[in-house]
Amino acid sequence: MRHIKIIVPKFYEYPLIFCRLFFIVYILIRNGLLTEIQKLNLVSKNYQMICKTLKFIFEKRKINSEFLNSLGEIGPGFVKLGQALSTRPDIFGLNITNRLILLQDKLPPFSDKEAIKIVEEETNKKINEIFNLFEEKPIAAASVAQVHKGILKNGKKVAIKILRPNIEQTLFKDFKLFYGICNTLEFFSTNCKRLSLKEIISTFANSSLDEIDLRLEASNSEQLRENFSSYKLFDTPKIHWEYTTKKILTSEFIDGLRIDQISDFKKKINIENLTKVASEIFFYQTFRDGFFHGDLHPGNIFVDKSGKIIAIDFGIMGRLNINDRKFLAKLFNFLLNKQFYKIAKLHQENGMLDRDTDLHKLTQEIRILATPILNKPIGDISMGNLFGEILALSRKFNIKIQAKFCLLQKSMIMAEGIARQINPKANIWQTTEPLMTEWIKNNMKYDFLFEKINDNSFFKEELVEIFQKIDKIFRKLLNIK
Repeated sequence: MRHIKIIVPKFYEYPLIFCRLFFIVYILIRNGLLTEIQKLNLVSKNYQMICKTLKFIFEKRKINSEFLNSLGEIGPGFVKLGQALSTRPDIFGLNITNRLILLQDKLPPFSDKEAIKIVEEETNKKINEIFNLFEEKPIAAASVAQVHKGILKNGKKVAIKILRPNIEQTLFKDFKLFYGICNTLEFFSTNCKRLSLKEIISTFANSSLDEIDLRLEASNSEQLRENFSSYKLFDTPKIHWEYTTKKILTSEFIDGLRIDQISDFKKKINIENLTKVASEIFFYQTFRDGFFHGDLHPGNIFVDKSGKIIAIDFGIMGRLNINDRKFLAKLFNFLLNKQFYKIAKLHQENGMLDRDTDLHKLTQEIRILATPILNKPIGDISMGNLFGEILALSRKFNIKIQAKFCLLQKSMIMAEGIARQINPKANIWQTTEPLMTEWIKNNMKYDFLFEKINDNSFFKEELVEIFQKIDKIFRKLLNIK
């Protein structure tokens, strides 16, 4: 938490924080904030009447996508906060997080003169010494950076990502505001203390501030590219490291269409095969490599004319160690086989439950949530939503959930959405079932055996049969009839 001291407000900063907070809260209340807070039961009984009164006077509409997409105008930290909250169904529930997943990060661009100035300062070269062409109008603009198209002196087309001026200071200002709000909320509500909001803010502030070092994004791109070096149908843009610094990232320009806009390619591209490839890519990132793209909205996935899938924007990446992947493989296996008690036991064995947690009550809750989803045809099952329902139980049973699982759940929802958008019949889990079976065989040969050993039926049937076979072998060897 190397940024924590900087984002904790000093006592003399609180008047300014409260002035800005008053204005922002007014905007949020008008757009449905209090309705969402009431759903989360964050306000204690003493302040519920005040909450209802403010809601009656000021609320004009419920939080919607149009409002969410304008969060960047309040401050870039609000977009980052929305993205962070979209990965926490364990705290805020699927109703809110599934809406936040659709949050689009778009803002008006900053001036081309400022963009050129940053490039020249970072490279210590004049713009015409680097590029034959530098398009002044950006092709994309977000809360933290914008992207320009250019052509290097060697004739190669490139995309130049440039951080917004003073973005670090602006983010620090927003994060101080969030931390101050959390301090205030914890003063008025014991429920907020239980949610550890300050810890959440500190964690996401650190990850967000790391994201604005574009060298880290370039490194993530290279790692993903290396992981798929032998897989010819997936790629990431080549990085031009000589023109990449903390504030600018220069990479190969992708000639292709967004994956949700491939109608022009339909005559040339096999859609069934494309969804199969997309499903395999997601599986390999998650289970084979444990290194996955954490922001899989359609604007970050392109398809070229040959049908190759190319990913961009690697500021948010997730990592899973082998034990995390084994946990997920067991979880999904138990879910699909409706072994709900084993799911509860799995959480207990991984130290995710309190000692006094009632496993049978947890099993019952999992059954209630999972059965309606699992009773659908296999092609209609959304494992992302099902995983999110399991994560959301943590609020009720105080399950200790790691943030990387929440990020994966968000990626699962987005991956399933993209697959079904380009092919309504697609189901990434059905498609990758052979890969999952092979992965389990190679990595969990004995894990499921021990599951069986813990099952009484194993001793009654299979263990008896094994000893009978051993006895027959010895009798043959010793010529005993």
